[in-house]
Amino acid sequence: MKSVASQHFTVHTVDTTPLQASTAFTEPALGLYTAGRHRVRRKQGGRLVEGWSDPGTLNLSPANSYARWEADGSSRAIVVFLREALLSRVVLESWAVDPRSVEIVPQFLIRDPVIEAVVTQLAVEAENDSPSGLLYAESACEFLAHHLIQRYSTLSKRPARPLGGLPARRLKVVKDYIEENLRNRIALHELAGLARISVRHFERAFRQSLGVPPHRYVLERRVSAARDLLLSHPTLDIEEVARQLGFSSSSHFSSAFVRRTGCSPTTFRRMHV
Repeated sequence: MKSVASQHFTVHTVDTTPLQASTAFTEPALGLYTAGRHRVRRKQGGRLVEGWSDPGTLNLSPANSYARWEADGSSRAIVVFLREALLSRVVLESWAVDPRSVEIVPQFLIRDPVIEAVVTQLAVEAENDSPSGLLYAESACEFLAHHLIQRYSTLSKRPARPLGGLPARRLKVVKDYIEENLRNRIALHELAGLARISVRHFERAFRQSLGVPPHRYVLERRVSAARDLLLSHPTLDIEEVARQLGFSSSSHFSSAFVRRTGCSPTTFRRMHV
């Protein structure tokens, strides 16, 4: 089993699920089956349920719950634990209610293409040291938290949506901060704080203002700055360019550069210097 922990979540990639197990969940948990089809019986909250663990089916277990299950064969799975603090903050910011009054409703062997896509991508990001960057993982977790609360909690109302994009002055503050910190790790909550709105509202307002989500905008600005650095400092090696512009590795830098320019950093420099 491979495990990777982050600020907002923990991912476990399980190659062989146990035939019998019991767990006390201290945090909300999502279990996504990715391979294998077996009969699963589960008892949670005094209720016994059973079904087939087809690839793409998933279980949702709330925090502070206990479950026992058994299966007639082992499967492959991805298990994601979301931080309880993340869900509490999302409830408070977007629904403006006491998080202690909100309950996540357990789910057994359901299908949810949204959760399947996000959990799968989080596992890929975690196993590869977040090649898309911190902002992507944070955005995915924020989105996942909202989706869980909207679809599988005791809340029935949707959060209020912001009207329009960011005010011009606050957008300028955010953009200036990004430009000044391209070489550093840029956190989503920091950008939202500069805009003086919640993280979820910031993501939507930012996209409305610039047409792209924050993580993609930051990546595009880093690639643009890399083009300038490659030309202005022709003796600077690719690894150093990647480091100076906040890429997790030279390979991450090269793949991002190719996707946006159509050629590698080395080829780009050779063509223009």
